[in-house]
Amino acid sequence: MLNITKAEAIAFVEAHLVVQYATNNGAYKANRNFKPEGDVNHSFGCAQPNISVAFSIMDKASAGWAVNAILGDFHKGEGKILLTLPWDAKKKTCRRPWGVGKGKKGSWNNTRIQWEVLEPAGHTYAGGTMIGYDISKNQAYFDRMWKMLVCWNVYVAEMFGFTADTINDHAESYRAGMGGNHADMGQWLPKHGKSMDALRAEVKAVMARTENTEKEEDTTMSKEEIQAIVDERIRADREAQRYATLEDVPKSYCPSVKKLMDAGFLAGYNGGKDGDITTIADNTILVDETFCRIVTVLDRAGALKV
Repeated sequence: MLNITKAEAIAFVEAHLVVQYATNNGAYKANRNFKPEGDVNHSFGCAQPNISVAFSIMDKASAGWAVNAILGDFHKGEGKILLTLPWDAKKKTCRRPWGVGKGKKGSWNNTRIQWEVLEPAGHTYAGGTMIGYDISKNQAYFDRMWKMLVCWNVYVAEMFGFTADTINDHAESYRAGMGGNHADMGQWLPKHGKSMDALRAEVKAVMARTENTEKEEDTTMSKEEIQAIVDERIRADREAQRYATLEDVPKSYCPSVKKLMDAGFLAGYNGGKDGDITTIADNTILVDETFCRIVTVLDRAGALKV
């Protein structure tokens, strides 16, 4: 299971998302838009990993199908996502795809955003069954695809505001009476120990894993780090209770403190606030409230002989 946060999943998708609309496709030209209530995941149904090839097949007026995105190029690295039909993130709408066809009860083409996930090279099909698929050889490809698939489902669910419970595949559209009879993605995922239930579970986990959790884990401090913060706070508080120069001393204390300075008993040191020593009052003395109070009381009592 992917150990990433929702924000990390979204950032991963955005780093691999490319907009390339299939403007020649009939679904694009129909310009029918809707607010998705969920999504449908398709696998391409043939050994074709190249996203440019899949796009060229879709970007034709003669194409009888269309999806909102294509996930592929996992044989080249982390993979890529092509956004092939427009969406409006602010209005939370997307172009109606031609993905699942029609079932006994209707079609998820009217309510679900959809995409194709490209398969690695090297196998064939007999009906809806993969023939000659090498699991160990394709494991790295599948792992890269699975990461992208989970993150993409998180990204889209977050954008349009639906839950992981409405994440499905083409085969599930048929069982729900909302699409044609196709095996994907059940002909592929189980070969690597995954399923649509596993996909929904991982998407739920990632969407629940926020940065607050990450920060709580990352901000654990050692005893020494905590003590350093406490010591600095104490030092700062002590400094805040001192008067740096005569100018900072409260007016009621100034005459008495100045007598000590004029007599040289409280000479301080050069520097002041701005380093410009013009008068004795610019000297840095760093006296606190208690000192000023005592000196003033003694002065007013006639006991301060300077």
